Amino acid sequence: MEIRQLKTFINIVKLGNFSHAAQFSGYTQSTVTTHIQLLEKELDTLLFERFGQQISLTEDGQHLYKYAEKIVKLEDEAKNALNKSNIPHGPLIIGMPESICVFRMPSLLKEYNTLYPDVELKIKFGTSNDFHILLRKKVMDLALFLEPSINDSDLINTALWPEPLVFVTSPNHELATVNELYPKMLADQTLVLVESDSSYRVILEKILQKENVHLKTVLEIGQIEAIKQIIMQNLGITLLPLVSVAKELDANKLVLLPWKGPDIKLSAFLVHHKDRWINHSMKAFIKLLKERLINIQR
Repeated sequence: MEIRQLKTFINIVKLGNFSHAAQFSGYTQSTVTTHIQLLEKELDTLLFERFGQQISLTEDGQHLYKYAEKIVKLEDEAKNALNKSNIPHGPLIIGMPESICVFRMPSLLKEYNTLYPDVELKIKFGTSNDFHILLRKKVMDLALFLEPSINDSDLINTALWPEPLVFVTSPNHELATVNELYPKMLADQTLVLVESDSSYRVILEKILQKENVHLKTVLEIGQIEAIKQIIMQNLGITLLPLVSVAKELDANKLVLLPWKGPDIKLSAFLVHHKDRWINHSMKAFIKLLKERLINIQR
């Protein structure tokens, strides 16, 4: 029985299936399957009941899960107790929205990797909803949220910077020359938006619902770069963080639509679970982030 097999087993239980555990751990799905097969062979039992794509723990699997969590926790405690060095090392998993990672964090991530080459840094894209789940399941160490505010009692958060949001479209769009954009002007327009659980999309949809505005078409695209390409082809209007479209606005590839509806205000927050032990790798990242905060906000 190997620690990595137990960690794979724990991740499957927490994330709900083999493929999600493989993706999160950086393994192939065949490797994850092999880890479980080896555990089941060594323990001479089945750990999961399989019903098509659905899985559930067997009774023996439930017993093993209790011990597996204790064993993995003891391994971490032993490493921390025996390692006298304060040099950051080992895995560090951080969740970030695409806009923060791609448009604000590249220099900091490069510097962190240079300073701490022994840290196995993994960046996971997603929304605040994704990060809530993963932080609470303790399979993610830190996360950067984009939210109006954070009030969860089990999450420790630090406000970092305000993140301005803007409506943009193609210079050839019929609304490109308007001096003011009101919610009612979005009726019968095509909006190209990020995932449905993205914080700023949720806020926008609440505003439109309150204003009784019905959109003609909503295209949901998972990547900001893809959204920008579609908008530049004059296929609609989008709402994105200003930092993600600044270059296109400067190059006149996109134009700003002056929003006159209710404010859509978000800020970036650094978040971790209140019960998460802050190891040296996490401390180093938090420290570097605070030291580079002024540069990151530019």
